[in-house]
Amino acid sequence: GEQLGEMVPGLIPGYRALPILPLLERLAAVEETVVRDKAVESINKIVPLLLKDAMDGKDDDAVKEAAAASASAAPALLLAMAKRLSGADWFTAKVSAAGVLPTLYRFYNAHSDYVAKHKLSPLSSAGNGEPSPSDEEGRRELRILYKDLCEDDTPMVRRSAGKHLGKFIEAVANLSISPSDLSTATPAKIAMPEDIKRMVVDEMVPLFRTLSMDEQDSVRLLAVANAGSVGCGLGRDPQLNDELVFGIFQSGCGDLSWRVRHNLAKEFSTVAASLGFTDSHFRERQTEVFNCFSSLLQDAEAEVRAAAVESVARMTQLGGPDLFTSHIAPLLPNLADDPVMEVRSKLAQALMDCCDPSICNALTDRIILQEFKPLLEGFLNDEFAEVQLHILTKLSRVSHLLNKMDVVVSSILQMSKAQNWRVREAVGRLLPHLAEARGVSFFEDHLLDPWLKLLLDQVADVRSACVTGMPKLLSVSGEVWMIRQILPHYTRIYEESGTYLTRVTILRSYAALAEEKDCVGESLLENILNLVLRGLDDPVANVRMVAARGLKNVCELCEASVIEGKLKPALTARITDDEDDDCKYFAQIALDACA
Repeated sequence: GEQLGEMVPGLIPGYRALPILPLLERLAAVEETVVRDKAVESINKIVPLLLKDAMDGKDDDAVKEAAAASASAAPALLLAMAKRLSGADWFTAKVSAAGVLPTLYRFYNAHSDYVAKHKLSPLSSAGNGEPSPSDEEGRRELRILYKDLCEDDTPMVRRSAGKHLGKFIEAVANLSISPSDLSTATPAKIAMPEDIKRMVVDEMVPLFRTLSMDEQDSVRLLAVANAGSVGCGLGRDPQLNDELVFGIFQSGCGDLSWRVRHNLAKEFSTVAASLGFTDSHFRERQTEVFNCFSSLLQDAEAEVRAAAVESVARMTQLGGPDLFTSHIAPLLPNLADDPVMEVRSKLAQALMDCCDPSICNALTDRIILQEFKPLLEGFLNDEFAEVQLHILTKLSRVSHLLNKMDVVVSSILQMSKAQNWRVREAVGRLLPHLAEARGVSFFEDHLLDPWLKLLLDQVADVRSACVTGMPKLLSVSGEVWMIRQILPHYTRIYEESGTYLTRVTILRSYAALAEEKDCVGESLLENILNLVLRGLDDPVANVRMVAARGLKNVCELCEASVIEGKLKPALTARITDDEDDDCKYFAQIALDACA
């Protein structure tokens, strides 16, 4: 089943793929779940490709004729396949049918445009003597088939129908992007023809309501999570969503089955954004949405709390600072002390996402300091490194506020000695941002010693963190401070190094300074060149390779006289005399860059 899908379009063009579908249809009805899933996946991959001409500008009459024949025959063949799967005696074929129908519906949407574009007859023969159904008739029959699947007596079929209901509604509404993508955009109404919106209201919403109130919680949990697709299918119309969706959504948040609440919590921000309650006339409804979110954040089941916490940043962006302060902020201290590590870990990540402008820009610095500062202090002292890392790796997002977080800074300094090397790596990446927030004098007095120790760490990734931080440190401190305070230490370490790895780290650090081109003056450039050229004569080949690669970056900053007088002779000598082929290779690359 999987390999049949891989054949298209690489081996078989899309317009010649129709004969593969009967094979996949047979596989989609077998008892083995894994086989059925792969068959459905392949069908969903092939069907959209049936309308591809694959001409790419070629004026080939045979290809055009084959593509037109495929486009004419496909609707009747696909509808017949859908009817056979949906009307099968055994539940396995019906389960697969629910997974295929959304793709078939989108095919009919695209087929109308294809027929108009290529000026084909919409009622061409299907190749079996029967006329092809019109696209509108085909879509109507597919909706009837899906309705029958939603009302099937077998829970497994209803479960599959509930699982794919969101995609089917998106196909009926002809949405071009998914509700999860729409939820990250500005929550506004979606322009949608009234006839399509009425179709969703009259035919799709009843199916959603039926499955959301099913006696089996395994059906309800899948159906309720599709509330976001229903909301977008209604064009994010707050009036319609208030009447038709909000009640189901509210009931799902209080469902007796924790699995239903858990599934809804995972999709909460998507559903909340799709309801469209951003208008001032629906402020009360938006407040009720946040009341539901608060209840999930306080749920008795840890899995539900953890899933809800992941939506904190997007809900904050949706509701703004007022709803965040009134409904979310009061719950954060208890969540930060949650006995389950997974909840604390996801909360730490969510808090840092709240400080990421690309995700959430609703909170002011005052709110961040007031609400997040105590929580960050606790997370940095958490017993689990995973929680600490979620804060450390993204703390640079609030680097401009670190001068007002003394306890946070103290915790970071203590963590430079942590046993977990990932924590030390994160601290190494953060120290230049601390220098920016607290000033270079603070770096001299409190951060220089931890920085130098991390530079000599036994783990390569920790040393690399200090290397990548050099450009940032240079931009913060300036050339004069770097030459006076940092480079003497680096030179001493290089000269006293007991292992070639230390010399490699120092050379990489010097070469990294060249990335901050605007801050590199003549004095600093001379210091960089002297040490890197010295590395070219190192007895260890690895060091010479790093030096040659460093010169490739540095040569862009050098004047022609320096290149001709120092760089080219040194690199030419290395190419001529070096016994190591890799050294010669990198020296040649650097020499080419000099040219």
